Amino acid sequence: MRLLFEEITGKVARYTIRDSQWFPSDKEGFLFTATADINVSRRDSQTVFLKGELTGRREVLCDRCGEPVKEKLHSQFVYLVTTRPEQAIEQRDVECCDEDAITLYLKEPEIDVDEILREQAYLSFPMRTLCSEECKGICAGCGVVLNSEACCCSLDKSNPAFAVLKKLIDS
Repeated sequence: MRLLFEEITGKVARYTIRDSQWFPSDKEGFLFTATADINVSRRDSQTVFLKGELTGRREVLCDRCGEPVKEKLHSQFVYLVTTRPEQAIEQRDVECCDEDAITLYLKEPEIDVDEILREQAYLSFPMRTLCSEECKGICAGCGVVLNSEACCCSLDKSNPAFAVLKKLIDS
């Protein structure tokens, strides 16, 4: 969805996006559904205020054991979208204010809402997805899921690189 900058007025326009076609779902074992509610209004001739909420769920595989995991998604976001040119600052250590952190500078006078929603979805996802904090993962030797099956590997878990040292200790 794209919003043309010149069509946005001072009156709040509300949009609800119920499909998730804006999110790429080419990963196998990944399902994502979401609803976005967005409010847009003009702040001045070159700035638009955009406020939204993204709710939904995703179904992915656990990073340890590969079992399916369902997670809820919730994100609230605010942007100041402007057609003003971005001011390049030469200094490296500059403190930015809250308004700088939420300002989105446009190259063209249209707002790509799909890109904003993708960004918010990615920011809401955890770095690692686990089916539970106690997930034991899979056995590196036999490949069984340790949460539901017992490992059928040998009980000798010692590192073969230290076998020579073990012989020295035993003698």
